[in-house]
Amino acid sequence: MPEDLRPEWIDTAEGVRLAADLCAASGRLALDTEADSMHSYFHKVCLIQVTADRRHLVIDPLSLEADALEPLWRVVADPSVPVLMHGSDYDFRVLDRDYGARIRGLRDTQIMAMLLGEEKTGLAALLEKELDIHLDKRHQRADWGRRPLTRSQVAYAAADTAYLGGLVERLRARLDELGRWAWAIEEFSNLELVRYSPPETDPLIFERIKGARALHGPARDRLFTLHGWRDRMAQTMDVPPFKVLGNRQLLLLSEDPPADLTALGEVEGIGPRAVRRWGRDLLTVTGNPRRAPERVRPPRPPNPPPEVRHRLKKLIAARDAKSKDLSLQEGLLCSRSCAEAVAARQPRCSSLADFEEAGLGGWRLEVLGGVFLEALADD
Repeated sequence: MPEDLRPEWIDTAEGVRLAADLCAASGRLALDTEADSMHSYFHKVCLIQVTADRRHLVIDPLSLEADALEPLWRVVADPSVPVLMHGSDYDFRVLDRDYGARIRGLRDTQIMAMLLGEEKTGLAALLEKELDIHLDKRHQRADWGRRPLTRSQVAYAAADTAYLGGLVERLRARLDELGRWAWAIEEFSNLELVRYSPPETDPLIFERIKGARALHGPARDRLFTLHGWRDRMAQTMDVPPFKVLGNRQLLLLSEDPPADLTALGEVEGIGPRAVRRWGRDLLTVTGNPRRAPERVRPPRPPNPPPEVRHRLKKLIAARDAKSKDLSLQEGLLCSRSCAEAVAARQPRCSSLADFEEAGLGGWRLEVLGGVFLEALADD
């Protein structure tokens, strides 16, 4: 059980080197990270958990120079050493962003579960079902950037890698039985190509707040200006924006701006502390807002011609029937965008090579190629 794991805390370059040696010698390792995205604006990797040869190591990157972790990154980049992970997309991105780390030999248990048609693919649900292990989730929202961490927190973090070895073995056996292990290898290889890319700046991001699109004129200008002010404050304080002011408070201030500090203090969710700290700033922002950018309606894509819509309808029906037969989610087997590309291809798809050119490849082509050819045979 998690409380019995006895994880080892590593906060020295020598400790990382020894951990990397252990991983290389064991022939495989389980890997996970914890970040502080719920507690900071500039979120970062705060823990790196590794399990190898029945030892559970929790590495503290906040105590180390970035180059001290290079021995570990050399091991995880070796495709001959499988790296067991769960839901690794985010880990790939932050490890690339913060360290330029590359992972090869991936074995992702969430992908394996999805290819088995599991409805619940979270780690806790899979461990409970496959290994009768119950994870304690009380530290799910912990601030991993704080130090020191409690023994309970360290054990919680270690549990995310401690049981991946057994879980991989159980799920792989089931995939082998269904003849789907090659599908998993293909999905792992695709995920290994994931890289971090900075989010694009969207001047209309304030409109993602629920209720924002109901605002017009000065109220919309106030929300735009308040949203920008909140983001700047959050960056300065290195906290998530909601810890400055919540979305509901932004809407209330935008709809009915307070005339003075007393009125500001009476706004729902804005207490005396916020009034003391930001009261005059908020009065200035709401009293003299900047003009919000105009909402530009993107051009509507042209409606596909009737024959393309007809093909798409038949392809979707064939996909859905095959998905049901395989107990897979429809979108996992073939996304709607891929089906649309197949339906729209000119000249009409009439061979497996045509499907591949339209974007349907790999194991999905093997599964759906014949089905799609049959669906379009009389088109």
